[in-house]
Amino acid sequence: MDERAASPDPPRRRTSPFVRRLALITAGALTVRILIIVLVDPHVPELGDASAYHLLANHLADGRGYIRPFDLVRFHLVVPTAEYPPLHPFVLSLFARIGMRSVQAQRLGLAFIGAATVATIGVVGRQIAGATAGLIAAALAAVSPMMFLPEATLMSEALFVLLVAVALYLAGRARVVPTPLRFAVLGIVLGLGVLTRAEAGVLGVLLIVPIAMRAPKTSVSRRVALAAVGLGAMVIVVVPWTARNQSTFHAFVPVSNNLGTALAGANCSLTYSGESLGSWRSTFGAGDVDAGKCFTGFNGRQPHFNEATATALARHQGLTFAGDHLGDLPKVGVARLLRTLGVFRPGQQVRIETLEGRPHGWEQAGTWLEWALYPVAIFGFVLLVRRHAPYGGLLATLVSVLVVTLVTYGNQRFRIGAEPAILIGAAVGFASIARSLGGTPSGVGSPAASR
Repeated sequence: MDERAASPDPPRRRTSPFVRRLALITAGALTVRILIIVLVDPHVPELGDASAYHLLANHLADGRGYIRPFDLVRFHLVVPTAEYPPLHPFVLSLFARIGMRSVQAQRLGLAFIGAATVATIGVVGRQIAGATAGLIAAALAAVSPMMFLPEATLMSEALFVLLVAVALYLAGRARVVPTPLRFAVLGIVLGLGVLTRAEAGVLGVLLIVPIAMRAPKTSVSRRVALAAVGLGAMVIVVVPWTARNQSTFHAFVPVSNNLGTALAGANCSLTYSGESLGSWRSTFGAGDVDAGKCFTGFNGRQPHFNEATATALARHQGLTFAGDHLGDLPKVGVARLLRTLGVFRPGQQVRIETLEGRPHGWEQAGTWLEWALYPVAIFGFVLLVRRHAPYGGLLATLVSVLVVTLVTYGNQRFRIGAEPAILIGAAVGFASIARSLGGTPSGVGSPAASR
């Protein structure tokens, strides 16, 4: 008799209940995203950021490089660009290289990235506050329109929020065991975030420096070294793109040129008072040179057009207006922040954001859901503070969104970097409420429960 056949089977490693439940939630999240894309079919405007990303991706797949997408399509001109950070179009170009060249196909590709984001948020929630909170956070992320609409409309926030969630997880690991390798990996992910949306640079400083400076049982010099490793890794990831921009435009463009247009459209008479207070406006094609003197657009067909030079002039225009109206900045800043939170002129803000292709009903539903989550999330953050849970990373995302909004203008999609924090905070609140009603065992949802 074969002794191997007679021997008992080796014990199998069982999948934990958390992993099984998170996998089900992730599958549900993917299903929701595919259904929204296929059945609701959000419109992607012919002229807009989403269409630019789509055309850039296909141009990259065709070997044309980073060129102004509409200039090629409309005027047959090949003009280099750094209007957008490069990573999101590059990821879409990977889809295009395997035959996914249509808007629909590339949105479906982003649906899988969105599902990965849901799973990552669940893991971060467990890392910070326990398994129950992690599962609730993932479930909220699975059905939140503010999480799946960027994927359905082909926007860069879809990739950016995944990188934010991964950075939060890595920051948690670096906090527990602060090694140079862990800080380097965290910096690399944040560098990729910068190449997706430049505001990740603000988040990088807010994440890396506090964790390094609070490293336990570590000398001051080593703490400084850890911070330098993390920030250095982030910068190293970005430097090749910055060097490309220097070579192309003969100007210092760290990530993208769109900050100039953002500042010009956010700092003008139309956005410092009236209906557009705290928002962004363009007077391109308005026909009235005195119509607020907001962003007036570019004439990309002029000979030797240099995008960096044009955006530098727009940036100067915006900063000059802001400097001449310093007394209005507190009012404008509050309006910007409240717009990003979706609570200042919400009906108007929803209509503005539907111009980017978001279906009005789903954008409205997402706004209402955020309103419902805010008080629960605040309650959850109070609990995290009381439990001495590691909430610093979540707070960093909130502060980074605050900074970016105050510097630029108010828009709900700018809140995407803070969505994991809002969802996890709300999950902690819901877990506590359920526990108080006898719905979960004592201790579930606390940081200790994740160990």
